[in-house]
Amino acid sequence: MENLINMESLEHLKENLDNVLSDLPANYLLGAGAAAWLLSTGLKSAGKDKAATFVETLSVPLLSIGLYHKITELSNKKESAADGI
Repeated sequence: MENLINMESLEHLKENLDNVLSDLPANYLLGAGAAAWLLSTGLKSAGKDKAATFVETLSVPLLSIGLYHKITELSNKKESAADGI
């Protein structure tokens, strides 16, 4: 049986994700993560535990990626400001 998950396919996946996510502003990702978190809280209070758990698992990666992009944007702004001095 052939191993379908190898380093070459993971590199293509990483490149594709980087291309797609680099076009999205960090605030959109942070907003989507916060909305998913609030939605999961509402679903839990409504008694929909399975749906709440699923939506909650989406919020953590969205918040993490959004935070990473925000830090990267701020870092790039500081570097460009330092170069302009």
